Amino acid sequence: MEKDNKGKRDVAGLHQGLVEQLVRVGNIRTTAVEAAFRAVPRHIFLPELSAEEVYRDEAIATKFLNGSAISSSSQPAIMAIMLEQLELQPGQRVLEIGAGTGYNAALMAHIVGDTGRVVTVDLDDDTAQRAREHLAAAGFDGVQVVCSDGGLGYADAAPYDRIILTVGARDIMPAWHEQLKPGGRLLLPLSIRDTQLSVAFEKVGDHLASLSARAAGFMLLRGAFGESGIHTQPGPDPGLYLQFGER
Repeated sequence: MEKDNKGKRDVAGLHQGLVEQLVRVGNIRTTAVEAAFRAVPRHIFLPELSAEEVYRDEAIATKFLNGSAISSSSQPAIMAIMLEQLELQPGQRVLEIGAGTGYNAALMAHIVGDTGRVVTVDLDDDTAQRAREHLAAAGFDGVQVVCSDGGLGYADAAPYDRIILTVGARDIMPAWHEQLKPGGRLLLPLSIRDTQLSVAFEKVGDHLASLSARAAGFMLLRGAFGESGIHTQPGPDPGLYLQFGER
């Protein structure tokens, strides 16, 4: 029993140590994001790995196809940066494209609380099922996990206050724009030419206006919408400006 308690203390220490590191370097800036990282243990979502591996500030690949990683648990630092960009509020409705292990969905569910809703979509049935199991084990079985092509969004639970992609995209799909509430926020790792940026957009009328951009490096969206290219044009204000409708 004493050994078990010591093991739990060691895991808790590694967990809190990672959070403190993210706070110290400025990846975590708000109390809501810090509270979520402190409350939700990453090791429940990576049960095959040691606590020492889990609580390093590193991305961990979890599924491979032909030798290439196609699913992962993202680096905690970039997860924190993106959650800060997302500016979630209690009670909001959120769509995540790319369920991964379920860890990011759990962090978001902690922030939006019981009055909010999180839906996470993944192309692979086995990845979705594992995320579902991890979320239930962590006490977040209220998160809805859907196996579907993320390029279609998830219309059944729309509209959303926030849509976040945890996979890189070369374009913004019409469904994401359509399923986002006016004034809502879309956050995605957007690949333009040879650069990938985590860009937060606000929906303003028929267009999306960029609010912030951070360097990112994610594996790309797969499925029917994975090969599209972005179309950009100058907007009325500085920043990235995307117009929807005829080109």
